[in-house]
Amino acid sequence: MKTRKLLKKTDVYSKRSEGIFYSPFSLSIDNMEHLILVNFEKDPDEFYNIFELQQARDKNGEKRFLVIAYRMDGYTDVYHQDGFPFGSQSSILNDVSFFVRSMENAKFEVSADHLEVLFAFEDKTHREIKVKVKETNRLKKKPFFLLAPIGVVPKKPMALPVYSLYKMSFTKQKYSTIEIEIDKVKHKPDTFPLPIDCAKNYFTRYSAETFNVDLNKNFHGTLLPLKPGKNNSIENKGVNYELINNDGHCEIKGLNAKNKKHQINISFSPPIPDIICLRDEMIVDGDFIITTDKSTGRISGGYHLHKLKNEINLQLQPNKGWQPNEGRWILKILFLAVKVFKEWPKSYVWNAKIKLDETEQPIMESSWKRILE
Repeated sequence: MKTRKLLKKTDVYSKRSEGIFYSPFSLSIDNMEHLILVNFEKDPDEFYNIFELQQARDKNGEKRFLVIAYRMDGYTDVYHQDGFPFGSQSSILNDVSFFVRSMENAKFEVSADHLEVLFAFEDKTHREIKVKVKETNRLKKKPFFLLAPIGVVPKKPMALPVYSLYKMSFTKQKYSTIEIEIDKVKHKPDTFPLPIDCAKNYFTRYSAETFNVDLNKNFHGTLLPLKPGKNNSIENKGVNYELINNDGHCEIKGLNAKNKKHQINISFSPPIPDIICLRDEMIVDGDFIITTDKSTGRISGGYHLHKLKNEINLQLQPNKGWQPNEGRWILKILFLAVKVFKEWPKSYVWNAKIKLDETEQPIMESSWKRILE
């Protein structure tokens, strides 16, 4: 049995490579563009205490809206337009119910100077819900980056949600008007105790630019062979692989995926070895880092790989959490005081079992679980 930090062919592999490799990893990007959370937990409704509006684009480029209504009992109701391009809303929420609503007058407009958000719908109990948020004089604001702590919600996750919120802002009380009306009863928006941007703020906060990625969705099936091209790289299903050639063996140094504006990067040290050529009883321990472009922070942790006869066990655990790199003291205090921002990824563990049949065709069963206290 061997454990090594630096991989050498003579230590790791029992046979020559056929010039292909198998990847146990996946990255899925959803189509969300904006989101806003309106909290009224100090003045709640009979059923709801938070509304979250999401704007996405469908395959034709048309705007589509969705509202997550967070319930007092911890469950969620989702009201959405027909044709909304769903990502993982069902997997990152607990006991969720879905309802189609027209929301024909919904609006989410954000510019350098102003924000205007409008949405209205009838809930499942036939009550009319109306929400309006307007903010002016945004020019002096200094938006920040935030890794969305949505990952703390699901008890049985189907992926690791790496949801990057760019151009994140709280709404300033002085320049904002927020109206929340449920069944003709008005509710007051929550305020925020810290003076972000040297001003009093509501707890209503929004991202003018979102980039949501699901890492390693739960999977059960056959892994297909990949053959690298020039420069030890290959693209497959929207994922780009950076490879190391270890005497003919393709090892995964990193992978990335991107949309029109942003990119997620994952790096491994040492690289993930050529799994089908591993020696029996081989053990490899390493580290991984997840970053997105222009972000101030990273998710990091460790991986553990063990080959035993015809089975390979691979585990990822982001046990170092999210490590923000924010220079403003007020945000440092925020991330320190609200530990969930940094610590929620630590509760996630990904386990994959990869079995090799007589033809050594890898069959993988993988899933995430939460280590809940």
